[in-house]
Amino acid sequence: MGWVVSMGDTEKKVFILYGAANRGKTTTFNLLFNKLCCEYSEYLIYFERDEYSADFWAVFKKDDVTIGLYSLGDYGDEVNHNLYQLDAYRCDYVFGTSRTRGGSCAAVNRYATLIRNSEDVIEWIEKEYALNQNDELAVNKQAVKKLFGQFKEIFANTK
Repeated sequence: MGWVVSMGDTEKKVFILYGAANRGKTTTFNLLFNKLCCEYSEYLIYFERDEYSADFWAVFKKDDVTIGLYSLGDYGDEVNHNLYQLDAYRCDYVFGTSRTRGGSCAAVNRYATLIRNSEDVIEWIEKEYALNQNDELAVNKQAVKKLFGQFKEIFANTK
């Protein structure tokens, strides 16, 4: 079993960037994926891009730790599909996106309960929103920095 991220008394294994529609979640995840590929491309074992959008699925594996990413998180059915697609790769950790409420959030909570045995494994990360176009890249990079740090910490502590 892979290393576990401990935050307080809870083991976080599902990291979800959440926000309303058109807040830059997919853009942020594409920036994150590019940064991950610059540093960890040798560990990328699966990648698929949605043929109609900028959304993607990816899996990184290092030693005994597998981390999955998905960027398509607007609707519950999509999130269900993404989570169970990544579960086929036996991901120890999942990084994904969700809206602020509704079906996509319910899908994440259901997955955590059914597959991870607790909703406590989820770290919900609010997607900040830029008030103007000039600040958008800076806001997205800030979210990338946080997510990349969590990914890097997991990989740095693999056995």
